[in-house]
Amino acid sequence: MKFKSVWVLGSTSDIAVSICNELAKNGCKKFHLISRRKIDNEVLVKNLKFYDGITINLQELDLLEIEEKINIEIEAYDLYLITAGYLGDNNLAIYDKKESSKILRINFISLVPFLQNIISNLDFTKETSLWVFSSVAADLGKPSNYIYGAAKSALTTYCEGLALKFINSKFKVRVIKAGYIDTKMSKGKTPSFLTINPNVVAKYLLKTFNKSGVEYFPKWWKLIMIFVKLLPAKMASKL
Repeated sequence: MKFKSVWVLGSTSDIAVSICNELAKNGCKKFHLISRRKIDNEVLVKNLKFYDGITINLQELDLLEIEEKINIEIEAYDLYLITAGYLGDNNLAIYDKKESSKILRINFISLVPFLQNIISNLDFTKETSLWVFSSVAADLGKPSNYIYGAAKSALTTYCEGLALKFINSKFKVRVIKAGYIDTKMSKGKTPSFLTINPNVVAKYLLKTFNKSGVEYFPKWWKLIMIFVKLLPAKMASKL
């Protein structure tokens, strides 16, 4: 396991918590945790402090207050992890500009300045990884969440471009198109038989830390989405 330091945007998400705990178990010593409220990191910080020699820096930041031209200074880390996300209310967002803007900004627009600054400050002689969580929702404009899906689609395309641009460098970009994960955001909104525990995701990612490019997790979601996209429009409209 090579990661000794990690920078996390969206550190209060269940998936970020699982990954950080797994990183600590495997020897990661430096954590920079970014969330809307520092206090929400309390449980994660307590868990991490069980391990000797760990340093934790907490940063409070609201993605809705990020301006496109903001100057964001980001130190060098072995792993940059972006798990920030907001499902939102698609029915409300159709008519409410604030809700639609919130979904688009948290899931894509406000993430771009961070991605740009990560690239700008990279030491390309050192092995570094960027893991970005997207969603299978990026594959299809479902009536129930197409605004969220549009934001995740844009994020996937942007990061896929980064992965291809730096494919021959020591900088590895990994985009995880996650299926249903048992998190606070998806609580009660996903079928249990298709939903996986975030700890399973964390263990898989650390076992396969050298991967790059776009991938589905679990892998069988790729087959599901291929089938779904072949459905006639009238059937797809029921999803």
